[in-house]
Amino acid sequence: MSREIFFTADDFGLTSEVNAAILHAHYHGKLHGAALMMGQPATEEAITLARKTPSLQIGFHLHLNDSQPLTLQRWPWKQSPVKAGFAIGFSSKAREWVHHEIQQQWQAFQATQLPCAFINAHHHIHAHPYVYFTLLQIISPQFRGWIRLGKTQTFKNKANLPIVLMNQFFRLYKKFNFFRMTNTLWGVDRTFCMNPDEIRQTIVSLGDGLHEFIFHPRKIRNDLDTECLLALRSCSLV
Repeated sequence: MSREIFFTADDFGLTSEVNAAILHAHYHGKLHGAALMMGQPATEEAITLARKTPSLQIGFHLHLNDSQPLTLQRWPWKQSPVKAGFAIGFSSKAREWVHHEIQQQWQAFQATQLPCAFINAHHHIHAHPYVYFTLLQIISPQFRGWIRLGKTQTFKNKANLPIVLMNQFFRLYKKFNFFRMTNTLWGVDRTFCMNPDEIRQTIVSLGDGLHEFIFHPRKIRNDLDTECLLALRSCSLV
């Protein structure tokens, strides 16, 4: 097995400013892929940009909070991933909504005819048991990429409860997953403030497998994640 390092950006399609930052980081930096959100204010623009930029690998960005749903006017749990998790776990009505929403988002993504390189979600909510197994059911057999559910690492090597839970899900789901997963996932503890020196030092220590670093570019200028990707352009380790 060889080592693969993959730099991805979340929230492609969220706004035109985010779209511009992602394209800038791809053309002038080290960004390999972007996760596309369906049904958001700048989704159609992002689809057009993706079609014009075949070198940018596109993933499916499932969203069940912090977004505009496709099938509802608003999320019943508003923007809270914690409330979403409890609602999906204990409400059959919520699970029915979620199943329909995932199905519609995936169908909308497929309608773009863009190849799907990977799958992720806001706040790792695709690790929720119901969401995860519903997602696997809906995307089979069309999906051929990998799922962001690798062992979550922190640059400071300090575990916290959300990361511990994510890693418990990872160990459990490895037994049930039909698709490839990331081996390690980096950037959860550096949302909006990725550091190129930390990333270079981390990459040196990585072994074989697929290792993902997630970024959230928001602006072309004066944005730490965008600047980090630009600084990594000449990184020979990737």
